[in-house]
Amino acid sequence: MTRSPENAKAEAQYLEIGFAHGEPVSIDGEQMEPVALLSRLNEIGGEHGIGRVDLVENRFVGMKSRGVYETPGVTILQAAIAR
Repeated sequence: MTRSPENAKAEAQYLEIGFAHGEPVSIDGEQMEPVALLSRLNEIGGEHGIGRVDLVENRFVGMKSRGVYETPGVTILQAAIAR
């Protein structure tokens, strides 16, 4: 889903994400259904190398677990909500 940072676009892309009642409803003024909105954010974030997470954790039962996840759209939404 995501490009490596070395192969990602070098120029920044700014987005305006519209919210209604706490839910994302538009990108750059274009109203979108939730699945379409997240799919579009996945495309945009993937092009810029956003949202790749490599996680190592200690589980309660005493074992280590490692997972690599790609969540470009959700990463963008988290940043937008935090503002």
